[in-house]
Amino acid sequence: MDHALLLKMEYDKGTELTDEAINSLLYSSELIQSLTSEHSKNSLFPIWRLLALSEIPYAGKLKYTQDLMQYVEKTFATSDGFSITGKSEDILPCYNAMLVEAYSKLGYADNYYVKRAIEWIKNYQVFERNQKSLWNGVGTTKYGGCLKSTPCYIGIAKSVKALLYHYNASMEQDEKAMEIIEKGTEYLLQHNLYQRLTNKKPITKHILDIAYPQSYQLNIIELLDIAYMTRNMNHPHVKPAVEFIKSKKTKDGNWKINYIYKADGFISFDKRGAKGEWVSYLLEKYLSQMILE
Repeated sequence: MDHALLLKMEYDKGTELTDEAINSLLYSSELIQSLTSEHSKNSLFPIWRLLALSEIPYAGKLKYTQDLMQYVEKTFATSDGFSITGKSEDILPCYNAMLVEAYSKLGYADNYYVKRAIEWIKNYQVFERNQKSLWNGVGTTKYGGCLKSTPCYIGIAKSVKALLYHYNASMEQDEKAMEIIEKGTEYLLQHNLYQRLTNKKPITKHILDIAYPQSYQLNIIELLDIAYMTRNMNHPHVKPAVEFIKSKKTKDGNWKINYIYKADGFISFDKRGAKGEWVSYLLEKYLSQMILE
């Protein structure tokens, strides 16, 4: 087992580790070494690496991570939120949300740009159909259907997840954020997390992929993470997703990834064809909430 996963397990259990123990696990992790072995400013490479590192507790201590955050703030952050070009007009809900989540996990929930990105979500992201957003960024409206009458499902789900992680990491009690989380979660539950309302088919091509860490492609791991964080694993509308996941369990009682996102800088935590140690740990954790309750 990679030491980064061991560190996550201990962190999730609430184990108090010394700085020496934390550093020992961080610097002996082959995954960490892989994530920090390259430096590139091409395309969205820095974003994918920062998102991956944010999944590993205490990775914010690494100089590589800190350098990435400085670059992301210089290149992609605006006074309105995180953009894919550094211009406010090109803010995309999914990327804005993913970076909010990453910063929150890394211990920087109070970062100025994170707070601006949170305000963008609260003021402009829509969480139900037939709601008009006040945002008029030309880049935002150009891609997909981010804020149309049927808003992009990916943007909704990732924004809910971002608000959850930010709320948990921040010391502030944000009632508006909680209201939005509840509204957004209800929207996801109406769709049984992954199904279209009209025909019950998967909403997107990759929504049932078992993959980790997250990418632009919203998947079932992320949706179950939301259900877990909002204590909805026993909700009737989560049952189809749970049944699907259980059907994918291998004979040895684990799971395997079935998709790897292809992008400069993206690294899958599990290898295709092998036991998925990361996804198996996460899915068992989510399912355990059903047993406990």
